[in-house]
Amino acid sequence: MIEAKPDAATGTSELVDSLGSNEVESRLDPITGNWTIFAPHRVQRPEEFVPQQDFVGKSIACPFCPGNEAATPAPVWVGYLGEEDKPVYGQPDSVGSDATGNTWTVRVVPNRYPAVADSSPAGERSSRRDHPLFQRRPVTGGHEVIIESRSHLESFSQLDVSEIQLVFAAFRDRIKYWRSKPGIAYITAFKNAGARAGASLRHTHSQLIATDHIPASVHRAVDRMRHHRAASGCCLHCDMIRGELKARQRIVWCDDLLVAYCPFASHLPLLLRITSRNHLPCFEELDDRAIEATARLARRAVSWLEKIRPGIAYNVCLYTMPPGLAESQESFHWSLELFPRITQIAGFEWGSQCMINPVLPELAAAKYRACARAEDPRIML
Repeated sequence: MIEAKPDAATGTSELVDSLGSNEVESRLDPITGNWTIFAPHRVQRPEEFVPQQDFVGKSIACPFCPGNEAATPAPVWVGYLGEEDKPVYGQPDSVGSDATGNTWTVRVVPNRYPAVADSSPAGERSSRRDHPLFQRRPVTGGHEVIIESRSHLESFSQLDVSEIQLVFAAFRDRIKYWRSKPGIAYITAFKNAGARAGASLRHTHSQLIATDHIPASVHRAVDRMRHHRAASGCCLHCDMIRGELKARQRIVWCDDLLVAYCPFASHLPLLLRITSRNHLPCFEELDDRAIEATARLARRAVSWLEKIRPGIAYNVCLYTMPPGLAESQESFHWSLELFPRITQIAGFEWGSQCMINPVLPELAAAKYRACARAEDPRIML
């Protein structure tokens, strides 16, 4: 029998060592059908958000600040603002010397503590069973960090639109890269802002994870999209957008390219969804004009949220068509979701997988619209 030591940090490390494995793998729950990724080495990550009583006397040199580039792996993508703040970006060897050293604006680097890594030799990627019910498999793919600014800031709202435009251009380019890799089935990009949202470092950053397997929840959602398409001939998201625009109760913003709304059955309070008005399955298909418009709207949306709930932690999640479900192009529709970390998932939610949301989406949308109108009284929704 393995016993953990009383010291949580030491005990975790020694328990991992005693198991003799520090490799990433996923395990199948035979009851729910869900796979869970285990990445034991991530307990070694630097933690800037520590309990207040432990914070006294501690300081962490930010690995994302200029001058500390050696603290991260070499960049796989860089971007900077050129003449007249025109974005220039791409792989480090293709964008010129201005994107290296102390003049970068956005950098993408491999995560030093990846949840997923392309480390399993070919031929060793099949699942195996130590017991008829206990199935495990290696997890392959990639895990990258998008450092969103040279400045030591904490939120999208503190960035310039041009910086967020570079961030979204990085999302687009790196998703395209991972989509081109054989075996990659699922890609997601996300942002954790604040300790309660899962951030371990304050410096504003996002992450991207690509894996060789599609989560069961994504499969179920795409199946519903396919069934709707087969029954109606229309994309489910497109029909929802048309319904929301007709009802107007939950619309926060719309123009010729984008729409932002609080979904009818929002599972989290103040959840805001941004997407294109026209059908588009993949975020990485957005052109530069749409990338800039999305960056501008995302920055505004975070600023509205922070006016409603100052200092709130929040997450941003990007949904794009999984490479492993390429046959779903007519059914899938990309989206970007922003949600604050207001409520905690408690016993009922964990036990039932049914969320309790204390804020009606109609009220949430009204709060966002009030902030939008305060910025520009000409907005009529």
